[in-house]
Amino acid sequence: MIYFDNAATTKMSKAALEAYHEVAENFYGNSESLHLFGTQSNTLIMQAQQQIATLFKLPAAGFIFTSGGTESNQLGIESLSSVNSQKREILVSPLEHSSVFQILDKLVTEQGFKVKMLPVNKRGKITPAGLRGRLSAQTALVVIQAVNSVTGICQDISALKKITGAQQVPLFVDAVQAVTKIPMSFAGLAGFSCSAHKFNGPKSSGLLFLNPNMPVNTRFNNVFQQNGFLPGTLDVPGIVSMATALQAEFSKVQQSYAVVTTLRKKLKELVSPQIRVIAGDYPGICGLILPQTQAQEAVTRMGQLGFCFSTVSACSIRDPRPDRTLQALGLTAAESKRYIRISMGPHNTLSEVGRFATCLNQLYG
Repeated sequence: MIYFDNAATTKMSKAALEAYHEVAENFYGNSESLHLFGTQSNTLIMQAQQQIATLFKLPAAGFIFTSGGTESNQLGIESLSSVNSQKREILVSPLEHSSVFQILDKLVTEQGFKVKMLPVNKRGKITPAGLRGRLSAQTALVVIQAVNSVTGICQDISALKKITGAQQVPLFVDAVQAVTKIPMSFAGLAGFSCSAHKFNGPKSSGLLFLNPNMPVNTRFNNVFQQNGFLPGTLDVPGIVSMATALQAEFSKVQQSYAVVTTLRKKLKELVSPQIRVIAGDYPGICGLILPQTQAQEAVTRMGQLGFCFSTVSACSIRDPRPDRTLQALGLTAAESKRYIRISMGPHNTLSEVGRFATCLNQLYG
């Protein structure tokens, strides 16, 4: 089996698995309990939180443990946007993950927000000038994804946060596909999200950072866990496992980036000229538009031959509507239906790329 669906999820590392097993077996106390087992679990939580904060170079008090990227996005956006009742405008990139548009739709319906799309250029980029031109006195929040999960397009978050910072407008970044994948500074953001299963950690473990210096509203009343943002019992094994995986992958960003750069270069060289390549900035993701065959058919057929890859984001796979990202890039509905996504990781090899390209060309080139 050759796995090229790392944007959907990654394999848990051996270290993350070992950490999960050890904590689940030996530290099963509820971290809110006052007895010894509870205190031990709470200590592990605080240690993991500080470890994560040190990696990001941010205050530990800003980190909230969630069930993953979707919950982090939705909780973060809702908490940041509803601070000022006089501001009811949210600016958003057209390339966002489905979880972002889900919460924005809710805010429009239930709280009267207006959502405005930011313009992108032919390369799918939001420019500083484009962002500056859309900001207004009514803007409550700007939401921009760092790395697009469908195409690998990266936004210049450093340049964009200078614009929002100058106007004192909070910027929330979906960093789910960016953390441990690209070099990035998280300083100066109002908030960001990430998910452990994107960097060899466990599923259902995520992080939300909300800048402690920014005003926010909590979703719940009389909730005292995690600074009032999320009720419920914390998954201690998952959190420790996530911190373990993050620690390992954080130190290998440059090395991993170099590997996937080589892999995508080889893939682009080997695929048939009849297959159109859509290559964003992050080299771990490569889009291919097949000449005639529907993407889902290719995924199924090649899956039977031992190749795992996808079409669009796994969270949008059941959505019958054309993908927003591909539409924003000017692809037709027909082209979008022939789009496949190859997402590689540092564990993949040139041999695997060669075998994939050979099979793809024989069937569809």
